[in-house]
Amino acid sequence: MTANATTLEIAVNDLQPGMYVSELDRPWLETPYLIQGILIQSQDDIDELVRYCTHVYVDTDKSEPFVISQHDVQTPPKTQGVEISRTSFHGTETYLDTCTAEEELSAATQAHDVAFSLIGEINVGIERNTKLDVRIAQDAVDALRESVIRNPDALLLLAQLKTTGRILYDNAINASVRLLAFGRQLGLPREELSILGLGGLLMDIGKLRLPSEILTSNRFLNATERNLMKQHVAYGEAIITQSCDIPEAVFKIIVQHHERENGGGYPRGLYANQLHAYARMAAIVDCYEELIGARPGIPAAKPFQALKELKDNSRGGLNPALVEQFSHCIGVFPVGSLVELNTGEVAIVLTHARSQRFLPRVMIILDAKKQPCDMPLTLDLKSAAPGAGGVPYAIASDLPQGAYGIDARQYYL
Repeated sequence: MTANATTLEIAVNDLQPGMYVSELDRPWLETPYLIQGILIQSQDDIDELVRYCTHVYVDTDKSEPFVISQHDVQTPPKTQGVEISRTSFHGTETYLDTCTAEEELSAATQAHDVAFSLIGEINVGIERNTKLDVRIAQDAVDALRESVIRNPDALLLLAQLKTTGRILYDNAINASVRLLAFGRQLGLPREELSILGLGGLLMDIGKLRLPSEILTSNRFLNATERNLMKQHVAYGEAIITQSCDIPEAVFKIIVQHHERENGGGYPRGLYANQLHAYARMAAIVDCYEELIGARPGIPAAKPFQALKELKDNSRGGLNPALVEQFSHCIGVFPVGSLVELNTGEVAIVLTHARSQRFLPRVMIILDAKKQPCDMPLTLDLKSAAPGAGGVPYAIASDLPQGAYGIDARQYYL
């Protein structure tokens, strides 16, 4: 590839956080990167690239603007809160896991159950046309927030596997959890995480006013029904407007999460910088939730397929820098997902590797002949000894939930 007006050829050792690597000095297929394009976030990302490349091509349009000035590499300045520009949405907090996902699972489950009860109370209130009690909602979100801060994998695991049979309730909690984890990934401070979590919880609150037969339909909706479904944004706006103490950013998430960067969304056809940063994040989470959930006539997408489709949508509808950050947050192989190893064995992902996202910790539950293991084996793929034939363990592909009759919930919940 030849550098052009929007790309710079840069030695890997000269990379800086905030740079977006669009091409390598070798084919992507010769590397373990499943998604083409890397947003450099830390020295770990650079160290991993050094293993495969000597130089790369940086897309200046998708890089954070304060990192690249013409052809010079500069250190990004410190900022406070959230910086809102074309591609940069960063806070200054650094969050480290303070416990393992297994240690956090009990507290995460408790926080999840409290949030579920809250959604039920909100539904009853809407039916009685009473105002939303934002204080109670915020308390529930803050419990989710603290769990995500300690270790996001526990609640992300529950978002992947835990179902209650109440689709709207499950989706609301899952959106809240994934937005909290997304904000943690971006280094946003606690108070901003609370806003994101509350926005995710209330994002689709307007759907509580839609006819149940539309929400639970197992067939494709007709044009009239699809238009009615879109009204949930207006219903949500009306519900939230009754509460005078809703943060403005939460309001923006509710009314803008179906808007798109290219103006192709609804209900107002907003575009680009007309959209609030958190609404842009919510749009990505909302799309991801839809992709990994089964729809009439369309099976649920595998996580990698969902992330690939999100990236395709980032060419016009979704913010590309945020999509890349979200893929780092969720991981190509999210916790709770099923994968097949290069040995033919089947495993469940236990923990999302923060820096080496292709090498998580897994639990092998089926042998190479796809027979249940007498005793599941836990492996950290970053440090595990080579498998049969001296070949290092690696993930060959992800699998749909339920593959080979596996119910991953029985190993966790």
